[in-house]
Amino acid sequence: MRSSTFISYSHRDTKWLKKLQTMLAPMVHGGLKIWSDEQIKPGSLWRVEIKAALADAKVAVLLVTPNFLASDFITNEELPHLLKSAEEGGLTILWVPIEHSLYEYTDIEKYQAVHPPARPLSALKPAEVNAALMAICKAITEAMAKNQSVAQDA
Repeated sequence: MRSSTFISYSHRDTKWLKKLQTMLAPMVHGGLKIWSDEQIKPGSLWRVEIKAALADAKVAVLLVTPNFLASDFITNEELPHLLKSAEEGGLTILWVPIEHSLYEYTDIEKYQAVHPPARPLSALKPAEVNAALMAICKAITEAMAKNQSVAQDA
């Protein structure tokens, strides 16, 4: 049974991962299970770890930037699995426009963004970024709760 939130990002955009993780901290302390590749320990089989995390994900948060879209690993390994799981109904995709990008030329464009793409987070003032991150975190917990109730009803 899926039980976590998988965060997909480009390593070139780690600062945005850190901002999201900081805002999510109270929810994590409250039991929300978040996974990013930072949790892979040295010496682990990293592809196996990522596949297990993908299989466990109820919600996928995509931190979309030009770097994200240019990543061969994300494009060829992570996204196909996430998109297939979303189509099959086991996963909710929440994509976050971090920077202006050509997302509309990808399969991501089929999904409603969790924040308006015309105003990516990088274009906002610091206080606006925090407000947007709060809304994104709330959307993550709502999606996790929704998926839990669907699983319990099944």
